[in-house]
Amino acid sequence: MDDEDFSFKLDCAPDAVTPKALGQAVSVFNKMLAVANASDWRISRMELHSIDLAAEPVVVDEATERSFATLGVIARLAASDTVSREKISRFSGVLSSLNDLAKETGADVTIASRGVAGTFTPATLTDLNRLLIRGARRSFGHVRGNVDKIILQTTHRTLGLIDRVTQSRIDVRFGPELDSIVKQIQMGMEVDARGFVRANDGELLSMDAEELIIVRGEHHPLVTAEDLEGTIGLDCTGGLGSVDFVSALRDNAIDDTADGGER
Repeated sequence: MDDEDFSFKLDCAPDAVTPKALGQAVSVFNKMLAVANASDWRISRMELHSIDLAAEPVVVDEATERSFATLGVIARLAASDTVSREKISRFSGVLSSLNDLAKETGADVTIASRGVAGTFTPATLTDLNRLLIRGARRSFGHVRGNVDKIILQTTHRTLGLIDRVTQSRIDVRFGPELDSIVKQIQMGMEVDARGFVRANDGELLSMDAEELIIVRGEHHPLVTAEDLEGTIGLDCTGGLGSVDFVSALRDNAIDDTADGGER
C-alpha cells in the first residue's frame, strides 16, 4: 500500500461479489472519506471484480494529516478491546453500513491508513453495532423511504428502507401482527414506517415498527366537460355564433390552402 493512500478491501471470492455488495462497498468507502473530511480525494486504485479500492489526497497539507488520522481511528476500532459508545458514536453511519455489507457478503473488510490497518469481521461489526444501539436514544417517530430488503421469517422480520430525505439505510423490525401488510409490500415500494426509533447524534439506526403504511401514487381523475367550463372566455369567437365561427374557420383554412399554406 502507498503511504499516501487510504485503502479499502472486501475480502471475499471475486465470483461472490453481487451488484448490491458492490454498491454497498462503494457507499461505505465514500462515507469513511466523508467523515474524515476527505471527500475531494481522488481514486488511486479501483479493482471492482474483487472490490479493492483506494483514494489519495490531491495535496498533502494539515487537513490531509487530520483526515489520515481520522481514518486511522476507524481502522483501530477493528482491533480495540475497550471500545466505548462515546468513542464510536461519531462513526455510527460508517459502522452501520459496514455491518450491512458484512451481512450481505459474510466477508471481512480491511482498511488501512498511513500504516494503520484494521480488519472488520462480521462478528466484530455485530458487537460494535449492538453497542451503538444500546447507547442510542429511543423515541417514537417515523421514517419514509423505498424498500430495498424484505425478510419475513418466524424469528426475523425486517424491512430495509432507504430514507427519502437522508438517503441513508435503516432496518425496520416488525412483529407478526404486521405480516399481512408486509405481504403486500414489494421491492422499491415507498413505505411510511411509524414506531420506536433508535437514533445516535440525530442519525437513525433502527426502528421497531408499530404501523406500516404503503404510500400509493396519487390518483388524478379524468378531466370532464364541467372542469373545462369557464376556462375559455365568451369573446373567443369575436362575437360570432358557433355556426358562423366554425364556418369562418373552414373558410380561412380553404384560403390558406389556395395560397399554398398548410392545411
